[in-house]
Amino acid sequence: MGKALPPLPGGLLVEATAPDGLIEAFRGPGPGFLLAVQWHPEWRVTQHPFYRAIFQAFGEASRQYAAQRGK
Repeated sequence: MGKALPPLPGGLLVEATAPDGLIEAFRGPGPGFLLAVQWHPEWRVTQHPFYRAIFQAFGEASRQYAAQRGK
């Protein structure tokens, strides 16, 4: 049996749903990096450009965060 997310609290934005309406991805509304997914994009990152884009976005957000903190 899969685990479903409860209704999202205010401010979080749904990015992807399954055909049955299950929330599979959401993001935060602010400038900080927040992306949650209900699958494993690392499993086939080399075969799916979208999965690779998730990791590239995370890497870029990490570099920006480090630069802002002077590291």
